[in-house]
Amino acid sequence: MGKNESMLQPSIPFLLGTMAAVLFIMLLYQSSFSGNGERSREIFASGNATQVTVSKEIHSFHENKYGVENATQVTTDKEIHSFDENNNLGDDQEIFPDLLPLLKKAATDDKTVIITSVNEAWAAQNSLLDIFLDGFHIGEKIEHLLNHLIVVALDPNAFQRCKTVHRFCYFLKVEGANFTTEKVFMSKEYIDLVWSKVRLQRRILELGYNFLFTDVDVLWLRNPFKHITVYADLTTSSDQFAGDPDEIHNYPNTGFIYVKSTKKTIKMMKYWHDAREKFPPNHEQNIFNFIKEDLVNQLGMKVQYIDTKYCGGFCNHGKDLNKICTMHANCCVGLGAKLHDLRSVVDDWKKYTTLPIEEKRKGWFTWRVPGFCIH
Repeated sequence: MGKNESMLQPSIPFLLGTMAAVLFIMLLYQSSFSGNGERSREIFASGNATQVTVSKEIHSFHENKYGVENATQVTTDKEIHSFDENNNLGDDQEIFPDLLPLLKKAATDDKTVIITSVNEAWAAQNSLLDIFLDGFHIGEKIEHLLNHLIVVALDPNAFQRCKTVHRFCYFLKVEGANFTTEKVFMSKEYIDLVWSKVRLQRRILELGYNFLFTDVDVLWLRNPFKHITVYADLTTSSDQFAGDPDEIHNYPNTGFIYVKSTKKTIKMMKYWHDAREKFPPNHEQNIFNFIKEDLVNQLGMKVQYIDTKYCGGFCNHGKDLNKICTMHANCCVGLGAKLHDLRSVVDDWKKYTTLPIEEKRKGWFTWRVPGFCIH
């Protein structure tokens, strides 16, 4: 009997430890239920933060290779917070209710979404949104990309109109702003509108999604993703292209911009937004041009520019319709002027698509210029 007792003694701490672990797991399992007994609905990763979302609460944890380090911030399902690299809430953390579920539905397998934004004037029938969506139908094998497009509405009427013509619509409410009507270039309302996009773009990156943002006055005709490399952290279209996609002195057009979700690019978006205070008043594209060398030299960003013969605009575009992917109604002030020239581009494209393949290859068919803006 004494011998058996001595054999059991080493097992007692092990058994006690096992029982304690089981009890801890049971308590942890119970805590995954909300007050009304519902289980966690979503578990998602955002950079270095993992968030467990339940119907009434969101618990955020910072994880490292050793396991859960901190447990902080209990909040409602309308307030989703993530952590920056110092385990603190970001200084300018924005709240975007219901954004994550929409991203999950619209994203590609590699977690990429296409984003555009509209107000009531742009979303009205026969306005920019209709032309934009039509491009995916008349374009060359790009209709499937509509499955990954989220249209961001900047006012309630735009949101209602969006829901009648597209599957994925998101209402971005900006406190104290009225984005309903057409905004004059460089007016205060215009400046506020373009910067609202930057805040949303940053949040998309924080949630772990890549995005290609396109202004709604960009007509898509072929798949531009073919000209976006995995090498770059950020790829942007150009108003002026110098011939080298890596040349920092290309002039960017951030109305068509792809950004990968990484810690580096999240830092970049904050740096970009904060630079607004250094160069007031100005819109996001000009400020991006001011800080682009800082992004490369200080933050280590890899930035590439797309040749205008592929992603062109009214400022500068290729004439070969065999190569064009997108046409941007830039360098064009006024909604009426944009609509006129974009409709002309649509007509030219439709005529081009009816040509025999032999005629297309000759490359003689090109855009009708000048228009109100295109030249």
